[in-house]
Amino acid sequence: MMNAAFKQLGLDATYSASNVEKGELGSAFAGIFEAQTSGFSVTMPHKTAIVRFLTLLDDASSRVGAVNTVKREGESYLGYNTDVDGIVESLESRGHSRPKRAFVIGTGGAARAFCEAMHELGCGELVALSRSPGKASDFLEAMRAAFPRIELDVVPAENPPTEAPDLVFNASPAGANGIDLPGHTKRILESRPTVFDAVYLPVKTELIAMAEKLGCETIYGHEMLLAQAANALKIWTGHDAPIETMKKSLLDSLGVRRD
Repeated sequence: MMNAAFKQLGLDATYSASNVEKGELGSAFAGIFEAQTSGFSVTMPHKTAIVRFLTLLDDASSRVGAVNTVKREGESYLGYNTDVDGIVESLESRGHSRPKRAFVIGTGGAARAFCEAMHELGCGELVALSRSPGKASDFLEAMRAAFPRIELDVVPAENPPTEAPDLVFNASPAGANGIDLPGHTKRILESRPTVFDAVYLPVKTELIAMAEKLGCETIYGHEMLLAQAANALKIWTGHDAPIETMKKSLLDSLGVRRD
C-alpha cells in the first residue's frame, strides 16, 4: 500500500520489508543511518528497543516509550507513534469516542500505544492481561506514571477481572500463528464488548471469529494498519495519503473482498 501511494503521488520512493532479529537492531539501524534512509516503520518486537537509537520523540512516543514510525531530519532520526492514530481513528469511525473500561491483551509496544489512545479518548479504567505479569512491571510503572488519571493494572491473562469491559484490544500475537488466546477469553467476550484486534494476518483472527460468533462488534487489524500507515505517510512526505488507493492495495494483498 505504501508503494501504491508513492506511485499515486508521483514520488520517487520505495518501501520494502526487512526482518531484524532481536539482537540485530543496532546493526540494522547503523545500516539505515549509513544509507541515509528517509524513514522507516518499526514492528514488534522492536517498538520500545528502537527508542534508544533515536534523537527525538514526539509527545505520544515520549509518554509511552514506544515508536513505530521514524523520519530522518538532517543527521537525526525522529520517532513517532502512528499506532495511536490508528487505534483512535478506528474507534472514532465506529462511534467509540470515550470507552469507560478497557482490557488490553499484552504489555508490549502496541499495548503502550493503546494506553496513549485511551488517554486521548478519556478512558477511566484499563486492565492489561499478561501471560507474565511479573515481567510486565516496567510496563505498569511507566504507564501509571504517564497516565495518572487512568486506573491501570496488570493481571494474569488466565485470571481476568470479573467486571465486564466495554472494549477489548489485542496488542499481542495471541490468536494468530499458532499462539493460543488466553484461557478465559470467551468469558470476557460474553458481555459483548467491542473487540479490536491489532493482528491483521490472518484477516479473521481467532479472537475476531470468537467475538463475531458471540455477537460482539469487531474492528479488524487491517483497519488500524491502514489508518496508522496514512499518518506515517504524511509524516514522511508531507502529503495527505491517497486513502482509497492505499486501501485497495492493502485489501487486495490480504485477499479481502470489497463489496
